[in-house]
Amino acid sequence: MTFARLLALPLLSLLALGHATAQSPDGVTSHDAQVEDLKVFRHDFLEVDRSYSQAARAEAELRLQALDAAAGSIDAAMFTVHLCQIAALADNGHTTCKLPRANGVAMSLLPIGGAFYVIAASPQNGDLLGSRLAGIDGHPAAEVSSALRSLHGGVAAWRDIEATDAIVRPDLLHALGLANAAGDATFRFQTPDGRIIDRKLAPKPQRRDWVKIFPKGRAPWPLQDQEQPFRWRDAPELDGVVAEIRRNVDGKTGKIADFLAEVEAARVRLGRKNLVLDMRFNTGGNLMLTRDVLSSWPSRVSPPGRLFVLESPITFSAGIVDVAYLKQAGGDRVTLVGEAPGDRMMFFADQQQVTLPHSGVVLQSATQRYDLQNGCKAYADCFVGMAQPSSATGTTPVLVATIDKGKGRKPVALKTLEPDIAAPWSIDDLLKGRDPGMAAVQAALAGQQE
Repeated sequence: MTFARLLALPLLSLLALGHATAQSPDGVTSHDAQVEDLKVFRHDFLEVDRSYSQAARAEAELRLQALDAAAGSIDAAMFTVHLCQIAALADNGHTTCKLPRANGVAMSLLPIGGAFYVIAASPQNGDLLGSRLAGIDGHPAAEVSSALRSLHGGVAAWRDIEATDAIVRPDLLHALGLANAAGDATFRFQTPDGRIIDRKLAPKPQRRDWVKIFPKGRAPWPLQDQEQPFRWRDAPELDGVVAEIRRNVDGKTGKIADFLAEVEAARVRLGRKNLVLDMRFNTGGNLMLTRDVLSSWPSRVSPPGRLFVLESPITFSAGIVDVAYLKQAGGDRVTLVGEAPGDRMMFFADQQQVTLPHSGVVLQSATQRYDLQNGCKAYADCFVGMAQPSSATGTTPVLVATIDKGKGRKPVALKTLEPDIAAPWSIDDLLKGRDPGMAAVQAALAGQQE
């Protein structure tokens, strides 16, 4: 399973001051350019994506016809907004529309608990760190959030994560009817001490002198060493070890299966009873690299040892499937902590990417089903690694033969991946460098919470 959008890493990438967007070529507003983009959108994206319902696909075609009729009279930002809203009709988190590159206002905002907070900013706007967005150009925050959610599919929390680029773009906010002009907007914030600040902001080139919500050295452990896809630490205070996976990848730091074997060997060597697997920032990758190891891990942690899995709305794609395999294998011995993951129990993934030639909009279509609730028993278009034995799949014949001959099929069937213990991040946690998930695990082990 792949997920190629850096926007899926909001807390990590925004703190690193990175926005992943596509470059917009010239000529986007001409009639011929927009007609050609719409043709590519239909043929290489809409016809390829498998996640649209019949009704959503019909609605998408009607909207494309309206854009065809208006081609040449729509500015670049409005054209982009319309395309992303059509992609969002699929209501599938992996069906994505990446915005063309442009400067935003000099800050980054992160959704926490349904609200947007300033987590990084230029030195001139550093007084806004930790502030909550209250409105834009007279539009209250709830209206802003609702409009931004129209640009992406999936659950509400994931739509908010995907909106972190658009919310700092006055041109896109203007196209959505949220800003009075395309060149700037007045943002209203409520500071942590309750003050209201109105600030008129215009796009600025990004610089590396931005200030962040917590000073260097005060970030909680899960937010340190952000360049590492996976790492672990001893946690004697939990009588356990803690492993964090951010991406299911093999790379310069080694193979992830070797890493997981190292963690378990260290747990045994250190005599630790418990295991904590932090998946809160795992946005996906190749689930076949982790599936078998994670499925067998609960059997290696002998009672009374416990397994805790930390999850969040940023847990996505293969990260969600990883959690599902662990939970299925360990049952009640695996305790989920944090917040619900960033997608539903059934979604479509395995994207194919296309860049529209004139607008520069990058689209990713989703081609295979992942059914974590019923084990793909009712479908013939699932990814082969999770499909029922001998059933038809949505996977290419070559990969079907490879997986069936090698690792084989392993369906998942769970009622839910909602957390057993709620431990959401708050803005106060970030301001004070606290980790609510680890605090919840420690409380549970101390018998204070079940």
